[in-house]
Amino acid sequence: MDKRPLILIVEDDDPVAAMIEDFLATSNFRTARARDGREAVTRARELWPDLIVMDLMMPRLTGGEAANELRRDPLTNRIPILAISAVADVTSIAEMLPLDAVLTKPFDLDELAAAIDRL
Repeated sequence: MDKRPLILIVEDDDPVAAMIEDFLATSNFRTARARDGREAVTRARELWPDLIVMDLMMPRLTGGEAANELRRDPLTNRIPILAISAVADVTSIAEMLPLDAVLTKPFDLDELAAAIDRL
């Protein structure tokens, strides 16, 4: 059984998702992927990841809506959520949503690694 931490990447922009996935794979993490907030909730309930890295602006269910749904569920409410967003005012976002951390796009991989280490 693979003991490496599992990170669920929730991103509808394929190049961004691939960049995160490649970086995490070289950093000794397992990854899984969801393309929108609805799929994120389903995958989180199936996989119980160690961390979720989630875009906020997505189709079907936004990252914020997905975070709220995950926090209401006793099976997923303790999974840390690192949001990534192109919205400039991340302080307001972090105060309004049940997130553990927020990175502003574009972000560099060192910022991502530091945020993951904190969580």
